[in-house]
Amino acid sequence: MKHFFNRVWLCMQLPKKQVVFRLNRERIGVPFLYVGLLIAFVCIPLFVQTFIQSDGVIADLILPMFAVYFLFIYFPIFALSVFSLIAAVAAIALTVAKLADRKLTYLMLYKIAAFAATIPIIGYGVSLLISEEFAMIWIWASFLYLVAVLIRVIFHYPKARKK
Repeated sequence: MKHFFNRVWLCMQLPKKQVVFRLNRERIGVPFLYVGLLIAFVCIPLFVQTFIQSDGVIADLILPMFAVYFLFIYFPIFALSVFSLIAAVAAIALTVAKLADRKLTYLMLYKIAAFAATIPIIGYGVSLLISEEFAMIWIWASFLYLVAVLIRVIFHYPKARKK
């Protein structure tokens, strides 16, 4: 748990050069686990709010059935949308890196994008508790934030050598 909070602290300091290089040394599985844990923490208050405010067919479910629904339907869709957004931002950043002639790979940019998504994921969970309209605005602001952070990160790396 200590390592998780240390990583959160490091991610809050992005796009500092030392932090970028330190996070980029992580193995590829670490950002997936990190983002998964963040999504799980964000989903706990969403689970409670959805159960309390549900209506229709979902409101008729008892708590264990609702938990199964939430765990196997809502959580995977939410996680897939977060990982897809991170992948799209990493693809945009790779395009910018190629145009800027930097020595970066998609995997490196995906790792940094996953770590940079800390503030957007936590903010999205909070904004969903406020209102869905605000959450939609937050998604676009998060997308722009991630693109801006990755563009700054790209220029920390040296240009590719000419062959």
